[in-house]
Amino acid sequence: MGSYVVTGATGFVGGALTLQLLEHTDAPIHLVVRDGATEAEARCLAALRVAAESFGRDSDFIVRHRDRLHVAAGDLLSAEVAKRLPARGITDVWHCAASLEFEDRNRDKIFAVNVEGTRRLLDLSEKLGVARFNYMSTAYVAGAAVGKIAESAVADDVSPNNQYELSKVVAERVVAQRESMCTRIWRPSIVVGHSRTYAATSFTGLYGLIREACRFQRRVAKMFGPNFVMKQRRILADPAAQINLIPVDLLVRQAVSLSMRRSLDESIVHLTNGSAPTMRDFMAVMSSMTGIPEPEYVTSAAGFTAVERRFHKTMQFYAPHVEGSKFFAQDVAERHGSPIHFPMDQDYLRALIGWYLDHAGLANEVRTA
Repeated sequence: MGSYVVTGATGFVGGALTLQLLEHTDAPIHLVVRDGATEAEARCLAALRVAAESFGRDSDFIVRHRDRLHVAAGDLLSAEVAKRLPARGITDVWHCAASLEFEDRNRDKIFAVNVEGTRRLLDLSEKLGVARFNYMSTAYVAGAAVGKIAESAVADDVSPNNQYELSKVVAERVVAQRESMCTRIWRPSIVVGHSRTYAATSFTGLYGLIREACRFQRRVAKMFGPNFVMKQRRILADPAAQINLIPVDLLVRQAVSLSMRRSLDESIVHLTNGSAPTMRDFMAVMSSMTGIPEPEYVTSAAGFTAVERRFHKTMQFYAPHVEGSKFFAQDVAERHGSPIHFPMDQDYLRALIGWYLDHAGLANEVRTA
């Protein structure tokens, strides 16, 4: 029996993936965790306990599987990790660790983690004789493209929206060039909380959008007063654009299930939602729960007020996801009989957003409907 290596196990997707592997395999799992102020093993196990309880496992889940978890502390950019992993027997690597920063000023840091870290892990995997290397990328390597997005290599003329997307494009190419092992690129869309508990262990992505919108609302209220806050604002977005939200448990269930199919020979797989909500649906619920007026949707920023321009700048990381519709093909899952279609009606979105507002300490700061 082989074993797994997982990076990013203290994070949202990496943690959920580790739980899925514990539940559906009997193999040892080696968790590569960066050193930090808290001892790496204690920090990693604590994060997994939180994830297990948040995602509906019982309180003893990690205790029962503790003997299969082996923490290797170290940075992928250093040589120390190799010394802390077994020299043989590792068959599968899941590389989920990533920097989610996106601004130009952080380019060097982003590329060091997302590109050079991936390259180093590929090198290490080759030395260890790993059979399969799974790279967790993002569906948004599509950049500014709209319409149907295929499960294929990124086009040479792709137009990434930020340094995060660009780093993932470059990393995908690094992965695809390796021929010494089977490599597979997984492309999740916007990852949100568990499909039944609504819980998340990271407040990035969609949660960052909600948080920034609430913060902006508070700043405007302090500057101009409550009456000004209630004015409708224009935003540069397509109300019919899908916000492709994928619950974390459905994502990892799909990835692990497909990865175990001997018939799977495709190298790029979307982990997306074929029944995602629209921008209009999402904003209607968010507005009702936060007191932020529903926006007027426009196709040009010409004529924006100073406040509208500032809001657009604040939301620059999220704007490309809603300025045009992307429809992510699930051709691989269709061929294997398991495409993800998870409709999110207003009640579901209300529960998802409500969980975040409660657990992020924002519930008392917004006006609920």
